[in-house]
Amino acid sequence: MSAEKTESVFNKIGIAIAFSPRIEAIVAEAAQLQKVFNAHLVFIHIGKQTAEQEKYLSELINNKKIDAANYQVIWKDGDTVDTILTICDEQAIDLLVAGALEKENLIKYFMGSVARKLSRRVKCSMLMLTEPSENPTNIKHIVVEGADHVKTKSTIAVAFEYAKAYNAQTVDIIQETDLSKAALIRSDEFKENETAQHKELLIKEEDQKLDYILSCNDCGNIKINTERIEGKPGYVISKYAREHEADLLILNSPDRKLNLIDRVFPNDIEFALADLPCNLLLVNVKED
Repeated sequence: MSAEKTESVFNKIGIAIAFSPRIEAIVAEAAQLQKVFNAHLVFIHIGKQTAEQEKYLSELINNKKIDAANYQVIWKDGDTVDTILTICDEQAIDLLVAGALEKENLIKYFMGSVARKLSRRVKCSMLMLTEPSENPTNIKHIVVEGADHVKTKSTIAVAFEYAKAYNAQTVDIIQETDLSKAALIRSDEFKENETAQHKELLIKEEDQKLDYILSCNDCGNIKINTERIEGKPGYVISKYAREHEADLLILNSPDRKLNLIDRVFPNDIEFALADLPCNLLLVNVKED
């Protein structure tokens, strides 16, 4: 982990907390993020505020040696999702971090409902911690989306900044090519003998775009692997991340405006959310 202050992609990090058995692990993860990105933390709790809770949270934060100047705590009542989103906007949060609640049924509720709703609507980037630890480890292996999408350039740039901040060793860039969708959409535009030619052209164009994106980034000594996988976007990259035991999966944020194809085919992010292989970072670059 880097100890020196560097230009950070995440200057202000919001931490959604619940008073569950995992709260100490969430605070520990927050402390590590604060140090790595030299960020200001905003702990957010939606629900009842008691003196006992205030004291407990203060002790946890002090135990993790987070300087008082580097954090604040916001207590609010209201709808969990709407209130967190409002706070993120008001506080100009760059990265929202969320974990799971204590009970199994609540974990399913949180991961299946609250976190999913947040990930669809939040305007900043969002980190979902599947297994927060009281002793967070460094990130060594990152898998990032390299799809042919307007957001990919920014997402890959964030992936390298994240990798450098954590001294990660490897970044795998996965190009998911959903040729079945392309074929379905454009089947009436090509003769049978033109399909292979169309596929080759499609792959060539995606390779050229990825080469351009990589040429724009300072990759340092990070080992970069690029893989092309045919299959359902979101699903295949999650499978790859699990099989290769990645520490972090980084994806483009979901598109807010669904086009006709998105209404027919599930949004790519739904496949990743349905079966998280590891911690997941959704990159949402703020508009100027």
